[in-house]
This record gives sequence, structure tokens and C-alpha cells, in this order.
Amino acid sequence: MRPALLQFARFIVAGAVNTVASYAIFLVLLQFMPYLAAYTIAYVIGVGISYVLLTSFVFRTPRRVATALRFPLVYVAQYLTGSAVIVLLVEAWAVHASIAAIVAIVVSIPVSFLLSRTVLRT
Repeated sequence: MRPALLQFARFIVAGAVNTVASYAIFLVLLQFMPYLAAYTIAYVIGVGISYVLLTSFVFRTPRRVATALRFPLVYVAQYLTGSAVIVLLVEAWAVHASIAAIVAIVVSIPVSFLLSRTVLRT
């Protein structure tokens, strides 16, 4: 398997692990605080988990302050990409929002992979 394809496969696995972990954290926090606070905290922790998984498992690069500070920008770009896809599909093409969200996720995965690889390798 080519290195980039192997990295992408590991990226998918890491994303699944991160999603399950973040959701579990959200469920635990939900027992003690309002849902939006729990979601926000779980989301931020998820960014941290993602950084650790991507540096150790996916790209196997050293963790550095510089990459840790830039890494959250990947999530900003992912959010903006997903939002643009949803708005385009819903507003311009009348696609139902629930379907548009799935398309946005599918589109944002390779974008996130490429941005993460760029941020973590520089």
C-alpha cells in the first residue's frame, strides 16, 4: 500500500477513535453541566486527542509547540469547508440539510487530511 494511502487509512481510523472518545467525554460531562458547555469542552478535548493521534499514529511526526498551535486551524478550515458545502447544497440546490451534512462530512475528510498532513509536517 502506498504511504499516502496508508496514512489516509490510519487517518480514518484515528478519526473514528477520536469521534467515539469525544462523544463519550460529552456524555460524561453532560451529567454535570449544560449540553453546550459539555459539547464545547468535549470538542476542545477532541482537538487535543486528534493532535496526539495524528502525530503518533497517522503521520508519525514529533509533537512540537509550533504544530500544536497551528493544528486547531485545521478544524477552523474543516468547519468553513463543511459550512460552505451545506449552504451551497441547501440554498442553491435545495438538498435537504440532513443529506447536505453527510456530503459536507465526506468532502471535509480529504480536506482535513491534506491540511493536517501539511500542518504537522512543517
